Amino acid sequence: MSESKDKGWLYDFPVKKTVEKKETEVVKNDKGEETETTKTTKEEVAVTFKLKKPNRRLYEDADLFYGIKLSEGIKAGLLTKSLLAKRYSNDGGFLSEPEKDKYAQLYISLFEQENELQRVQINLGEDSEEVRNTKIKEITVKMLEFRRDLQEFELAQQSLFDQTAEVRAKNQSIMWWLLSISFFEEDGKYLPVFGEGDYDDKIAKYDEYEEMDDSFWNEAVKKLAYFVSFWESGQAATREDFNEIAEKLEPKKEEDLSEDPSEDKETAAKKTTKKTAKKKAAAKKAPKAEKPEKEEAVPA
Repeated sequence: MSESKDKGWLYDFPVKKTVEKKETEVVKNDKGEETETTKTTKEEVAVTFKLKKPNRRLYEDADLFYGIKLSEGIKAGLLTKSLLAKRYSNDGGFLSEPEKDKYAQLYISLFEQENELQRVQINLGEDSEEVRNTKIKEITVKMLEFRRDLQEFELAQQSLFDQTAEVRAKNQSIMWWLLSISFFEEDGKYLPVFGEGDYDDKIAKYDEYEEMDDSFWNEAVKKLAYFVSFWESGQAATREDFNEIAEKLEPKKEEDLSEDPSEDKETAAKKTTKKTAKKKAAAKKAPKAEKPEKEEAVPA
């Protein structure tokens, strides 16, 4: 898309929609009489969705919305991040003494295994290739276990801050942006996906799409939420950024892109098998876009 067409928009993408098309045909019967027959066919069309580039007014409205939701969360009993950190600090920190000891021991064990791996790789003991590879495999497995246990500790600490006034306000702000900058093309015009009106009106439209459980709108809203989340968090700013995210959301099928129609079935099957094996080995899960969840108040 040219730069002029991109002006005023952050990103655009198509979503396929199945529509019914009626065709009327005039036929003559055996008596020569003309009759009309109408048949209904289904075809796929691509509907373009766009994310509007925010102006100064939208940014100001978003800041105000965040402040209001932050205040609502605090009044409802949610702690701020600073107050939560202070509370745990006064209680001796996030971890109990046994947990602190275990956490420290895991780091020490991981450090020791890393040093051992370096020694084995250098092969100071002059082991055979088979023995060295066996040791490397065993050490690597132990390191993965230690890292997994450390990650569990770190995730447990992070989850403590998931129930704060800031996180609640942040999640609702992402929803606000989704409702405010999402558009789709219809009859040559771009219309707001969630209609006109205030936040409550647009939330009602969002809920309406959810209740419809229509595959077209499910996919469209999911992608919009996905792109808005990355943009709002600062992980997507340019069209190239959005394209990279889109590739993770819908990875291309290698076998579909590189099959040669002139190849015989046996050769094509061999290539497809090899590509499938490589794809499985390198496959990574794309991040899942989710609707922000409501949070329970933390007692003060």
